[in-house]
Amino acid sequence: MLFTISIVTLFLSILFTYYNYTINKNSIYLSVLLILLSISGLIHYFVIISESEIGIALFYAHFMPFLYLQGPLLYLYVSGTLRDKFDFKWKSLFHLIPFIIAIISVFKYYFIPWSFKINLAKKIIASPLTLNNLHIGNPFINLPARTIVMIIYGLFSIALLLKYCKKNKIYRIQLFSQNKTIGFLFIITLIIIISGMSYLIMTIKFMQEKMQSRELINGMFLNYVTAISFSLIPILILFFPSVLYGLPIINNEKINLHVTNIKQEKSSIIKSNKYENKGLKDLSDLVQNYLKSEKPFVDPKFNLDDLAKQLDIPKHHLYYYFSTILNKKFTTVRTQLRVEYSKELLLNGDLEHVSMEGIWTKTGFSSRTNFFVSFKEITGYTPLEFINIHKLNTPL
Repeated sequence: MLFTISIVTLFLSILFTYYNYTINKNSIYLSVLLILLSISGLIHYFVIISESEIGIALFYAHFMPFLYLQGPLLYLYVSGTLRDKFDFKWKSLFHLIPFIIAIISVFKYYFIPWSFKINLAKKIIASPLTLNNLHIGNPFINLPARTIVMIIYGLFSIALLLKYCKKNKIYRIQLFSQNKTIGFLFIITLIIIISGMSYLIMTIKFMQEKMQSRELINGMFLNYVTAISFSLIPILILFFPSVLYGLPIINNEKINLHVTNIKQEKSSIIKSNKYENKGLKDLSDLVQNYLKSEKPFVDPKFNLDDLAKQLDIPKHHLYYYFSTILNKKFTTVRTQLRVEYSKELLLNGDLEHVSMEGIWTKTGFSSRTNFFVSFKEITGYTPLEFINIHKLNTPL
């Protein structure tokens, strides 16, 4: 079970990185954190559960120092999301100190012969207690210290979140009804703290009671707490992918500058009464007015990258707006706007001057089929049926 969870999480982490890095760069911290959590699960699986000598020789000490990055990555992800800013300054290198110490601790392991590593793996399989007497690195650094570091960073992350909520007057009841991203940050941080504490207790118990068999270690109930906690993170992301878009902090001055240069329009298609702050309301007005007055969607190739570039707004702000505020995909809104515009042209008599092909090409549809299917899906009628019904309902 642990092996499967680790592999699935590793695969999902790579997908998260691939699809979200260009949208919200802070998500790279979360993706790498999930990768390291997966590696942590694989290390535990090979050392405590599996009989694979190669697995132990490959995973145990080679990857152990990298687990010291789990806590810093969580902290940087929470901090960057709350500030809506991705940056890694020189002072951020301070977070690498535990990792560097761990690298130094096991440094010689990287250079010993492979046959020697296999022999060590055989000893670990025979008795996990061998981990305390390998003479490769400090046992405290190799085992409990990395979990302690992760818990400490988790507590600092909770402190950041509480400070943010107090400053912005966000109360517990609002975490999921109005601000899913903040709620997600709390949950993922608490999950990591709980997982870390359960694993730390297991490690301390293992060292104090000098458990010499894998059965004793695997029989501890806390194994299940750690595994379940570990598996909850990717599950939450799968069910709430919008949290990966970050927490937009809107530059009202920039937004207002754009709004003053765009004709005010109203549209029921992209209207919402659910705004978390005035900045998002201003962003909504800007997007709505721009799409209705400038009609950039008449370009068949128009996409979210174009909208972000034209309005000089970060792409993840727009992702957050469409997915969280409107609860609609950008492509859905774009299609609806194209259909609305085609209805306007049809009712204005444009069909008398141009063919039906002229209508769908003027409104941004890529093909005749796409136009007819979208029109029928949204209005319930074909374009000609729509015109005829309008004529019947229009008094002479």
